[in-house]
Amino acid sequence: MMLQLTGRQKIYCYLFLILILISFHNINFSDSVNSLFKIKEINIHSNTNEISNKEISDSLYQFKDLNIFQISPDEIKKTLESFNYIGNYKIKKKYPSLINIEYERTKIIAYYFENNQKFYLGENGKKIKKKTIDDTLPLIVGDLKPKNFLDLREGIILNKLNFKDFTKFFSFKSNRWDLEYKNKIIIKLPIDDLNLSLNLLKEIIEKLDLENINIIDLRIKNNVILS
Repeated sequence: MMLQLTGRQKIYCYLFLILILISFHNINFSDSVNSLFKIKEINIHSNTNEISNKEISDSLYQFKDLNIFQISPDEIKKTLESFNYIGNYKIKKKYPSLINIEYERTKIIAYYFENNQKFYLGENGKKIKKKTIDDTLPLIVGDLKPKNFLDLREGIILNKLNFKDFTKFFSFKSNRWDLEYKNKIIIKLPIDDLNLSLNLLKEIIEKLDLENINIIDLRIKNNVILS
């Protein structure tokens, strides 16, 4: 015997079928949207070699197939900054599914020794180990604090001194610096008023004959001792 549905039961049955169809449609639509915004490519452009680019590309593989809206630039930054040789970089999302990364290799500005091993210091303040030896770079001797050195270098450049004319930087635990200028002239800087001392040093270099001078002592305020 076939069960006969009443009018009200038929309406309920139709509504139930409609709900199933709508739900199925919504699932397909949601899947399509998610697929559209999955990260399919991460393109890397730089002024460095292909080996470095591959290392970075491999480290960014973790972001492939994730939703481009859910990836924070900070997550990508954290990965990029784990590579000490990376300097400036830009991250651009290109919707729906592409990320472009441009970066520059940091400039090497000095070298130093740690536990009898040679390391280089990048302009980004990070330690870099390289196989290539560049003897034209200045040597940092003593207790290296990268930020202090970067501040000193910035002061030298801002006071229009030629950074390349300095061959050695002697760092002391007191945060004081001695500099070796070309022709082996030693410049003793104070702990405080560094910018004032560098400006004074510029005047001395421009106005005095340094041929017979071995030491320029600027440690005492308002005093210059030449020997």
